[in-house]
Amino acid sequence: MMTEKVMAMSQEEVLNIALTAGKILLTSGAETYRVEDTIIRLCAWRKMDYVKVFVTPTVIIIGDEKAHGFTCMTRVTARTTNLSLISAVSEMSYGFGKWSLGYQETKLFLEEMRKRPVPSKYVTSFASGIAAACFAVMLGGNFADFGAAFLTGFAAMLAVKQLAVLRITSFWENTLAGMIIAFVALTCCQLNSDCTQEKIIVGAIMPFLPGVSFTNGLRDFMAGDLLSGNSRIAEAFLFAASLAVGIAVVLRIWLA
Repeated sequence: MMTEKVMAMSQEEVLNIALTAGKILLTSGAETYRVEDTIIRLCAWRKMDYVKVFVTPTVIIIGDEKAHGFTCMTRVTARTTNLSLISAVSEMSYGFGKWSLGYQETKLFLEEMRKRPVPSKYVTSFASGIAAACFAVMLGGNFADFGAAFLTGFAAMLAVKQLAVLRITSFWENTLAGMIIAFVALTCCQLNSDCTQEKIIVGAIMPFLPGVSFTNGLRDFMAGDLLSGNSRIAEAFLFAASLAVGIAVVLRIWLA
């Protein structure tokens, strides 16, 4: 049983809400099939069972198969990982029939969700440093490796966050991160003989590895979304390769 607020929404308004919700999901790192399923579910609450959805990692298209039907589209140029937003939008879609907000209030709700502040670059860099240090210890590193890996992970992530304002591609951001990781790790080993180069480097690159993208690509692939699955998997391998390129360049120059 739908609430009066939902029943009062026009089909165009529900489409607008569904498109915005889908964009939030896609930019937050949700799988392609989840985005499509959420949009279709929101439209189904308004008896729009004829809606067709096409989603890739960079675009969302909603339309129907009629000769003079509707089509709406949005582009996605940047993606991150935010599981709390994915959970909130999915929960809204499942309970949309009992939604207590009107169209304008729902749009404001989604816009506030989309513009929700993210942790600062220093908080993110600190978390990256802690993760790198813990990974180094898990690999058998000592206390010196812990401190060096923390410094390496912190410096690399902070540099990437600082560089993000220039809007360069993720490939070059990860390449820079790999170069900083290798340089700081080698410097720490030069200053402290107790440091282990391999453990510091491996621990520091762990926060940068595209594990979520690779996993989502596999899930999309298994769900039958071959285009999105191949794109995400290729993107994951490309990001991993960019890290390797950055590390290899510094190692080649340092050890030459």
